[in-house]
Amino acid sequence: MQQDSPPSLPSSHPAERTLGERLRALRIRHGLSQRELAKRAHVTNSTISQVEQNAVSPSVSSLNKILDVFPISLSDFFGDEIPEPPTRVLRAAEHSTVEECVAGMTLQRLAAWPTSGHHDMTAPNLSIGSLTANTSVSLQASHDTVLVVTQGGLRIEVPGTGSEPLDTQLWPDDAVRLFAGERYRLHHAPSDDIASGPCRWISMTPVR
Repeated sequence: MQQDSPPSLPSSHPAERTLGERLRALRIRHGLSQRELAKRAHVTNSTISQVEQNAVSPSVSSLNKILDVFPISLSDFFGDEIPEPPTRVLRAAEHSTVEECVAGMTLQRLAAWPTSGHHDMTAPNLSIGSLTANTSVSLQASHDTVLVVTQGGLRIEVPGTGSEPLDTQLWPDDAVRLFAGERYRLHHAPSDDIASGPCRWISMTPVR
């Protein structure tokens, strides 16, 4: 009696992976659940599940819509290696100095942080926030956002519903990336070296 052959395992070499295996590996590397990826890509959960199982073959436009979440180009997606997810937290020491304008003043450029979709963070909308001592606030990012601390100490918590949770302390010139739809909580968090006055930050979102 002939026995059924065992189920095939995902290819170990990235270049040999199927489209579904590539999407699953990319999603896991970015710490997203199928539900969260579907929500951000504005598709159904079953669509993501079927694509990962190679049960359906998405159109180029549908695949681009899903890949925009990370974001990643089609050529990179089908490349030999899966790109690392973008850095969420950028420390002050990692900024690059552009130029000295006048004595005592410098301009700094943040690392290149691509956003979901085709929006350019080099021409962002800006908003300024502040927290007084012993206060905290819960917010939700309406768009992909970069938050830069300008004064004081700020602690940020991102629960990570479907994505990797984040809980970190930020100091002046530290920056953090927030994804569209993410809920987060900010806490006024001074230290012995940082004055206990208000903490301030600038939020940058892409121009729509």
